[in-house]
This record gives sequence, C-alpha cells and structure tokens, in this order.
Amino acid sequence: MKTKKIFINLVKISFILLLLAVLFASCKSAGQGETSKQQQYELYKYPDCMLWQIDGVADDGTPSRVYLLGTYHAGDERAIEFPECVVNALEESDRFVAELSEKEFNSLTNLVQSQMYKSFLTDLSHTLIDDLTQEEIMIISTFVDAQSLAQLVCFEPWVLNVSLESVIEMAAALDPEKAYDLMVMDYIANYKDNIGFEGLDENAQVQLDLIDWGDWNTQMAMLRDTIECLKDLEKASKEMTDLYELFLSGEEASFTELYYSDFEKDIARAPFYKDYYEQLLNKRNEKWAVKIADYLKEPGTTFVFAGCAHFTGPDSVFAYMRSNGDLLY
Repeated sequence: MKTKKIFINLVKISFILLLLAVLFASCKSAGQGETSKQQQYELYKYPDCMLWQIDGVADDGTPSRVYLLGTYHAGDERAIEFPECVVNALEESDRFVAELSEKEFNSLTNLVQSQMYKSFLTDLSHTLIDDLTQEEIMIISTFVDAQSLAQLVCFEPWVLNVSLESVIEMAAALDPEKAYDLMVMDYIANYKDNIGFEGLDENAQVQLDLIDWGDWNTQMAMLRDTIECLKDLEKASKEMTDLYELFLSGEEASFTELYYSDFEKDIARAPFYKDYYEQLLNKRNEKWAVKIADYLKEPGTTFVFAGCAHFTGPDSVFAYMRSNGDLLY
C-alpha cells in the first residue's frame, strides 16, 4: 500500500511537473514569439550624396539611427566642404565608426612600413627587375627615377605597384590628404570633443593583407595591369576622375555601373581577381552587415563612414543586411 501511495504521489507530482512544464513552455514560446521577431528596417538614400539612413529601435525601446556615408579615399578641394545633409548627420551623431578604429588607423602607417620591410628580398640574386621586360622598365622609368627604381625592385612586386598606382591618382588631380574619410576624422576631432571612432574591420591586419595580397606571380600580374594603365595615363586618370565625379554627384546607379564594370573586365582577364575582390569587399561586407545591425540595437545615432563601394553593388553591406533579415527588400 505504501508503495502504491508513493507511486500515486509520484504520478501526481509527475503530472503536476508535466503540466507546469507545458504551461512554462507555452508561456516561453509565446514570449519568444514576441521577442525573437526580427526587426526589419527601411533604408533611405539621400539624393545628392552617398549618404544612407536607417531608423531603428534600440533594445531598450528608444529610437536608434544609423547614418552611412560612402567615402572616396582621395579627393580635391570639393571634399573639404560637406553637403548639408552630411553636416546635419554629423551634428546629430554621438557615435562614429570607420573602416578601422582610431587606434588601428593611427598605427597603420607604421604597420605598412613594417610590412614593406618584411617584403624586402633576402636573396638579391633575383629581383623584380629580372621579371620585367625592357618595355615595362622603360614605362616605369618615365614615372620613377633610376635611384628609386633600383631600390623598389628589391622588394616584392606589391611595393612598386602601390607606387605606380599613386601616379594615376596624381594624374587625376586627386589627393589622399583630401579624402572624405580624413575630413570626417577632422570633424570628429574638432567638433565632437575628439570622442574618437570605432572600427568595422577587426584590426589593421585585414587591410594589410589586401595591400600585399597574392604570391609573387599574382603580384606581378597586378603590377603589369598597372603598367598597362600607365601606357595610356590620360585614359586611366580620366576613368578615375569620372568615378570620383559620380561619387560626388551621389548617383548610386551610375557609380555602381562604372565601378563594377571594371571588376568584370579584371576577372575576365585574370580569374584570380575574383578571389581578391571577394576579400576586398564581399567578406568584409558580410561581417560589417552584422556589426551595423548591432548598432541599430544601441540607443542614439551612429555615423558610419567607409569606402563607397561597400554600400553599392550586388554584394553590398545592404545586400547582406537584407539577406540577414535586417532590412526590408
């Protein structure tokens, strides 16, 4: 009898526990249905500049907003004066986010120099000059003096390539010191009590890996593409100028068409560019999309500024945010 009573009590207890479990599960699932419903937000593009806006709701229920300014990493005098919509967005914002955090950005110059030293050839019996044709050397010599060239060929090909790319930039009358990114940083320092800025990339190494991307043969192929551009410097500089003008105009569709048509040509000519562009844009955009969505969960206004190409094209940050369910289609 005692055993039966114990059994009956166990049955009662089990039933009660089961009932509570069912009720708890029902309440929990009902609560999850309310809290796990993902917020989807609309994306607004300002008409006359590369500025986007997303309004959200923070985790504490207060309004949140994220501005995203597409930048160009070189510029002219026009970059010094922001459009009114950008000025208003800067004034409103209380958090700033760049491609690299302020700490990582400030260390970038030294890190690039260190990367360059590491790329110095330990065996000078075979240098870059041995892999260049006489025609290529003649073209390079038009823009680089003999003493500098003698030093540059003792490094991996990417070092000379970076130097020659700057020639095209100068021919287009674009100055890296007048880049939109730097103008925003100056604004933060002068008008936002120098509160600094956070970073979208994990660290500077992400960008360093892009600078010296590829093995020797791949870097040589990229160098030869730059040399090919130097054969018709006027055409190459005009293409860069045209892209910059579209950037300033805020014409997203035209900018995207011109920018990505070059990508398609590069990939068609040399398939390795597909991997390069995926590392340059797609993989970073995918990670940035998650970070930007997280900023929408924070109260206040966040101002994100990064290369314009990250916010345009088929695999943009916004494309990933839509795929993740954070933005409406």
